[in-house]
Amino acid sequence: MGRTIQICKLRGQGLRLIAACLLPLQLPVLLSACAGAENGRIAAAEEAIEIPATPSPLGHYLSARVARGDMDSGRAARFFGVALAANPENQALLHQTMVLMLAEGRMDEAIGLAKRRVAKRGDAAMARLILAASAIHDNDLATAREHLLRTKRKSYMSLLQPMLMAWVNAGDKKYDAAVEALEQLASRKVFAPFKTYHTALISDFTAHPGPAKAAFEETQKGNVRRATRVSLNYGGFLSRNGQRETALKLFGGILDGNPNNSVIKKGRETLQKGDALSPPITTASEGVAEAFLSAAFAISGSRGGETARIYSRLALYLRPDLDAARMLLAEVLESEMRYEEAMAAYRLIPAGSPYHWNARIRIATNMNYLERIDETVALLRAMALERPGDTTALLTVARVLRAQDRFEETIAAYDEIVGRVLRDGDQLQRQHWVLFYERGVAHERSKQWDAAEADFLKALELRPEEPRVLNYLGYSWIDQGVHLDRARKMIEKAVSKRPNDGYVVDSLGWVFYRLGRYDDAVKHLERAVELRPQDPIINDHLGDAYWRAGRKLEARFQWSHALALGVEENLVPDILAKQANGLGPAKPLGQNQSDKSGKGG
Repeated sequence: MGRTIQICKLRGQGLRLIAACLLPLQLPVLLSACAGAENGRIAAAEEAIEIPATPSPLGHYLSARVARGDMDSGRAARFFGVALAANPENQALLHQTMVLMLAEGRMDEAIGLAKRRVAKRGDAAMARLILAASAIHDNDLATAREHLLRTKRKSYMSLLQPMLMAWVNAGDKKYDAAVEALEQLASRKVFAPFKTYHTALISDFTAHPGPAKAAFEETQKGNVRRATRVSLNYGGFLSRNGQRETALKLFGGILDGNPNNSVIKKGRETLQKGDALSPPITTASEGVAEAFLSAAFAISGSRGGETARIYSRLALYLRPDLDAARMLLAEVLESEMRYEEAMAAYRLIPAGSPYHWNARIRIATNMNYLERIDETVALLRAMALERPGDTTALLTVARVLRAQDRFEETIAAYDEIVGRVLRDGDQLQRQHWVLFYERGVAHERSKQWDAAEADFLKALELRPEEPRVLNYLGYSWIDQGVHLDRARKMIEKAVSKRPNDGYVVDSLGWVFYRLGRYDDAVKHLERAVELRPQDPIINDHLGDAYWRAGRKLEARFQWSHALALGVEENLVPDILAKQANGLGPAKPLGQNQSDKSGKGG
């Protein structure tokens, strides 16, 4: 009854990229490369890469492009390296190889390539950025300044150059020049959070508490206030400047909304013991690392995976103990489906770090992606025993089991979580709605409707406006032909809150279908298909609505499309029968038609 979410590995754009080939090869080399190009494409898909004794530059270039399109930058870097060795003066190839070496954390190679790049192109921004980072790493601020001044403030450098220059100036005890450098970010509204946050950090670093306080307070007015690291550093500043109680209040407010935030929780524990939090920045190099981390955080959520990896790598190059950067790097690797590498990065988070617990949760999640289910559950259950008062590990267990359709075990896990919450003397809070909603889904999927309905109603009691609960319960009632008026209103409210959610819009269309309002059903189901064109159930629903509305040719097309999209096997016979014979007379609302889901979950 639930929907299956498939993770599909993106493929590269293949030979279309030949037109972008930048290697100025002579004709004999091109002719000898024809077979090598195909061999390179095959090699890009293999676990082990064997470089032939006489490598084909074009073949390896094409293979690198395919590997990069597959988000496999490790192989891409190696293939680019082979192509570059055969054609060392090609600047475009040198740049791409340098960028990929940087993205993979191969800093020595990236720095060497950057030196070659600036020897030919003095204004090469990425090469200058790498060399500036290298100089900062060696505490050579004068050389770093020279590299930064020789870059134009365009593209990504319009953000990074002012921030890095500000920290170089701060390291040289030039506070006014540092603040002036950050003022260059004022011209673009999107850069305002970077300007205020780094003004606060630099002011704190250079012992200017008044401007630091003002800038930190400014960060709390925008979306940046929700960033854990910004709040942690603000609380630390307050604790070091005689405002320990204000810092505790700040941390308490964050934990009220997210009680499992281990970073803020550890910060609060430190303050409660009477200690102050250490300054976040003690050297210019650490400040530059923070600037790279800020940029990486900003871009990581906007499909900028490779760029976020680059900035995270630079942050870790300058500050290897920056666990927030290590976590972000691992998360980006995870988003690129490089699960083994992501787990290796998570394992580098030390046991004493406030990020260690979350890193272990993410390791379990990656094991789950690799279908190592029993290992995942064993790790999480061991963690749950370590922290009886922390429900995050058990909650992850429940969700892993639920995704595997192991519903009885899922229900038992949620029972244990709810029991822990109540046993610890806590009252059920608004945020606990999700426990009852997810347990309700498991009850419903295991055909225990009375228990499911009780869970959904409890979830609504805790969070009356939650669209997922409104949708799931309303749909279930409509499918059973009970509480029809209330169910329709619930789903309409869910749609008003999530008008672009194809599953919720599908539910509303199915409501009108069950009520016999077929024209209304078609309107909403067509919209749902627009929002979720690849969902077979929604396409099947639209086929049913078309048939009832007299649009029989379109109905059969939608049913065929549902089959082509991979509808659940138990529904295939019904759809084939509908294609052959159409739909019979409309059934009364109290009689279920089939075990089909528009509920999400």
